[in-house]
Amino acid sequence: MQQLAMHQPRNLNNGNWGRAFSDRTVEPEKLRCLLEGASRTPSYLNEQPWNFIIATQGDSIEYERLVSCLSEVNLEWARRAPVLMLLVVRLNSGSNGARNTHAFRDSRHAASNLLLRAEAMGLTAEQMAGFDAAKARAQFQIPAGFEPTAAIAVGYPTDVRGVSVVPQNGAISSDRPFESFVFTGSWGQPSLLINEPTLEVRSRESECKGTAERLSSAA
Repeated sequence: MQQLAMHQPRNLNNGNWGRAFSDRTVEPEKLRCLLEGASRTPSYLNEQPWNFIIATQGDSIEYERLVSCLSEVNLEWARRAPVLMLLVVRLNSGSNGARNTHAFRDSRHAASNLLLRAEAMGLTAEQMAGFDAAKARAQFQIPAGFEPTAAIAVGYPTDVRGVSVVPQNGAISSDRPFESFVFTGSWGQPSLLINEPTLEVRSRESECKGTAERLSSAA
């Protein structure tokens, strides 16, 4: 299947192409906030066909597995990002099994919302169409009916210091639990990077909610 090219809008005036990452670790609560941005994307019949496989430099084995799927042209800069993601689209309806002709469109919107939220939080995120989909399918046991569509690199830019997230009281509300669409290691294996927030994290989640509200009011 032909790769679907998706590119992040760039500010051509300042020359920032979003490919220079610092070695600062992206906090788990910020990862949750990014994925909440994707999870809350409207979709056809609320199908939510997007899934994400994620890996961080903190888990070198899983990180290198995802790195190995990248094309040579992206390898040098993308492997400097502390977080890599793989967007995987469910092709058929979850309710009746029929082909969902809106799946790619809805998943693109989910990825775009993730990237917009990253920018609002002082992060930089870059999508890549250049990766080996067949190798990714084999590496992560992605089943038939799902299509690896884009890779995403996330991190702090080298010339901008990120702002800490101050999350809300209580767990982030989402219609679809993260463990149902965010995996590490293999298909269907919930990522330990995105687990139930601890009390300490819950006390800092209001900023994530505020970010979502600001993005909604600006839309």
